Amino acid sequence: MDCIICGEQVVNENNRLQKKAKDYLRTTSELDVKHLWIKQWKICYGCSESYTNDDLVNSSEVLRKIEEQNKRKKQLVKAKRKQGPSGVARAHYIERYTEYATYKAEGNGRYIAKPARLINSQQYDEAYITYVKSSASTAVLIVRDMAEDIDTKGKWIDVRHLEKRFLSHHEGDFSFIIVELFSRKQKPTYPKKMAQETDSEYKNRIAYITWQTATADIEHQRTQGIKGEVYIVLPSLRNEHESKYDKHYIAWDDKRRHFKRVRESNQYVSIIKPARWRYDIVATKKINHQQLRYIEKNLSKIISKTHKKRAITLSIFSPQKNKGS
Repeated sequence: MDCIICGEQVVNENNRLQKKAKDYLRTTSELDVKHLWIKQWKICYGCSESYTNDDLVNSSEVLRKIEEQNKRKKQLVKAKRKQGPSGVARAHYIERYTEYATYKAEGNGRYIAKPARLINSQQYDEAYITYVKSSASTAVLIVRDMAEDIDTKGKWIDVRHLEKRFLSHHEGDFSFIIVELFSRKQKPTYPKKMAQETDSEYKNRIAYITWQTATADIEHQRTQGIKGEVYIVLPSLRNEHESKYDKHYIAWDDKRRHFKRVRESNQYVSIIKPARWRYDIVATKKINHQQLRYIEKNLSKIISKTHKKRAITLSIFSPQKNKGS
């Protein structure tokens, strides 16, 4: 405890302060202000020697010193609160902030090839909602936008086979994609944007009409025995922000009792950068329908081969030659 007058720490020097209070009680049954403060450890031994009881009660100089000391205490408490916790407590709060910010950064990761989020999904049929949420819609975007060796202009993309990479934690990580391309014989009719529609809602409606037309056109061509061009695509998913970090400048929020991110500060923590997933096309190959039938017949064997190594090649889709031949 500190002295309310001088601010010095009150220490028990051979109980000299308490002895003063005891000696005073021998002469009277009630303690005056000075000796009451001595007993309550409010003033140090030096101040107890310097001031009489009347000084402590009536002196404007003592009252001024007490007021200044109270102001200093309030300023110190305010500064300490603003600075935040220290030592083990500070490390604990920083650790909690780091966990929170890292979890949030991981949640903010995004894929370059990802269908637009459906708005007002109740106006679409269940088959389309299932398609948008499925991996097939992502595979179509990969082939259409990233497989530069495949000309998809004027073509519908139908996903024949899609295999998720073995033991991968990412839903959009594929070991291979097989697609069949059909000429666009039916043309979708797009309506004008309605006044009450947002841009996102209009794009959703256009995408839905395109899907309806493509589904009907592909189905019609299949019933007529038309076969499209078939391609194997080997994509590789990678994080462009791998091993990259952001500096989070932080400050202590005294009201909410935690650290928060600010624009400027003299302290920061390094938080993993939100993932940005993109696809590199490792290889593409056009195959005929006879080769496609071989792949479909031996699909389980081909998939088991993809489990053995991450960097797969097109050779696993071809019949293996006997060593003796």
